[in-house]
Amino acid sequence: MQVPTNQKDATQQDATSAMSLGKAILTAIAGLLMGIANLIPGVSGGTMILAVGLYEEFIESVAEVSSLRFSRRRICFLILIGGFAGAAIVSLSGVILSLLLMRSSMMFALFIGLTLGGAPLLLRMIGKASVRSVGGAVVGVALMVGIVVIKDHAAMPRSMAMDVVSGVVGSTTMVLPGISGSYMLLILDQYDRVVGAVADLKDRDFSALRIIVPVGIGAVIGIVGLSNLLKFLLKRHKEATLGILLGMLLGSVVGLWPFDREPPRKALERCSESQLIAYADGVGIEGIDALTDRDAKTDYIIEQWPDRKATDRTTSNMAIAGIMFVIGFVCTLLLGNLDRKKAEVGSAESSNKG
Repeated sequence: MQVPTNQKDATQQDATSAMSLGKAILTAIAGLLMGIANLIPGVSGGTMILAVGLYEEFIESVAEVSSLRFSRRRICFLILIGGFAGAAIVSLSGVILSLLLMRSSMMFALFIGLTLGGAPLLLRMIGKASVRSVGGAVVGVALMVGIVVIKDHAAMPRSMAMDVVSGVVGSTTMVLPGISGSYMLLILDQYDRVVGAVADLKDRDFSALRIIVPVGIGAVIGIVGLSNLLKFLLKRHKEATLGILLGMLLGSVVGLWPFDREPPRKALERCSESQLIAYADGVGIEGIDALTDRDAKTDYIIEQWPDRKATDRTTSNMAIAGIMFVIGFVCTLLLGNLDRKKAEVGSAESSNKG
C-alpha cells in the first residue's frame, strides 16, 4: 500500500528531528539565560531565547505540546529549556538577590546590555521597515513607558489568589521578548515574595511551597495561553507583532535607570546584622548602629533610602557600569549570531552537495 505524500513527509520529518549536540548545547545555554533573566527585574526571559535564535521554535514547541501534538524534538527541546531554566532559578536566586543588593549598578548595566543585544536579531527578523512594523514598535515602546508610569501607583495584596495571578502575568511577560516577568512582579509588588520563596526552598524551608505552587500553576496557564496566541499572531500579523516586540524590548530599559533603586527587602532580610550595617554605611545611611534588632535595621534602610547618598552615580561606578553594559551587549549579540552562522554553514553545505 502506498503511503500518502503528506504522511510520508511527516514520518521523515519526525525521523530526522533528533536534536544535534550543538543545538542541544545552544538550547541548554538558552535555558540557563532564560532562568537567570527571569530572576532579574527589567530583563526578559523571552529576550534571551530570542537572542540565541530559538524564539520561534520555543513558541511553536509550547503551542504544539499544549495542543497534544508531540514529537521527540519538541519534547527534548522543552525539557532542556525548562530544566536548565529551573536549575538556574533555584541555584542562583539567593546569589542574584545578593548581587542586586551589593552591586546594583553593575548588575543592572549588565542586564540592560544583555537585553539590548537582542535588538539586532529582532531587526533581522523584521527585515525591511514597513508602516506596520514601525507602528508596532511605537506601540511597544509606549506600552513599556506606560508600565513604568503606573508602577509606583500599584498597591497589590499578598495572597494565594494573587500568587496565581503573579504566575500568569509573570510567565506571559516572560515569553514576550522585551517584557520581564520579574519586572512585572515588581509592579505587582510580588518580586521579593516569589524570588525569596525560591531562595527559601533552596535552603530547605518547605513552607515556601505555599507560594511557589500557586505561582507555578499560574505560570503554566500563562505560558500555554500566550504561546498559542503568539503563534497565531506571528503567522497572521508577523510584521506588526515583531514591531511591537522590538518596541517592548527597547522600552524595557526605561524602568531600569537610574540604577540606585530601593533594594529588594528579601535580600536585606537574608543579610546578617553586620552585613546590614556595612551596606547602610556604603550607601550613606547613618544611624543604623543605634538599632539592635535585625528586622528594625531592615525597615530603617527601606525608610531612609530616598534620603541616602546616590552612591551608584559616582564616576567610578558609572565607568564600571559602562563596561558591564558593553560586555552584556556583546555577549547577547554573539549568541544571537550563532544560529545565523549555523544556518549559513548548512546552506553552503547544501549548495556544495547540489
